[in-house]
Amino acid sequence: MGKFILFLIFVFGLTAAPRIDSPRKLERQIKTIRADNVSWRKIAWKSCLLEGLSEARKTGKPLILWCYIDRPIDDTRC
Repeated sequence: MGKFILFLIFVFGLTAAPRIDSPRKLERQIKTIRADNVSWRKIAWKSCLLEGLSEARKTGKPLILWCYIDRPIDDTRC
C-alpha cells in the first residue's frame, strides 16, 4: 500500500493547497458570471405560507409552494 501511495505522488505530483481568494475578489468573480435581469429575483418571495396565501388571494395570482425535506429519496417515512 505504501508503494502505491508513493507511486501516486510520483505520477501526479504533490499539489499545493488550493489558493483561497479574498472575499472581495470572489465577489467580483461572482458578479461577472451572475445574470443581472432574472425574473425570479423580482418576485417578492414570502417565507410564511399564510402571508403567501393572503397575497395570492388579493392579487388573483397562483401560489407556488416550495418544500424541501432533507431526507434520502428512498426514505419511506413520508
